Amino acid sequence: MTDPDGLRAGNDDRERVVTQLNTAFAEGRLEMAELDERVAAAYAAKTIGQLRPLTADLPISAAPAPRPAPPPARPAPAEPEPVSDRQGRRAAVAGALGLFLVNVLVWAAVSLGTREWVYFWPVWTAIPLVFAVANLVGQGRRRDR
Repeated sequence: MTDPDGLRAGNDDRERVVTQLNTAFAEGRLEMAELDERVAAAYAAKTIGQLRPLTADLPISAAPAPRPAPPPARPAPAEPEPVSDRQGRRAAVAGALGLFLVNVLVWAAVSLGTREWVYFWPVWTAIPLVFAVANLVGQGRRRDR
């Protein structure tokens, strides 16, 4: 049987040593410069024998800390409640009203900025508002019957 120190080191072997070195650094057993030197040597190591001296002066208790438990799974989002027809119509009125008011504010700012009354172009954005209100009122009248 061959000498175990002469066996080629694998990536898992190197990562195990680097994890142990990082744990020792976190415990205050190594300084940053020494950690850098040892980590570089661990990644450059070709055999198990080259890895052994990198952790020989560290206590065995410097094993990697257990991984934290994964966070609990989030519950599946509840399906949104269906929007009633009346709520949808009210939302349409609110959206059209918001559009109209923003345009009126822009018109007012332009009129004040030029110090003269500019053509009231927001009237054209009132058309969807009129239709949305008429649709809402018409729906209410049909229900009353």
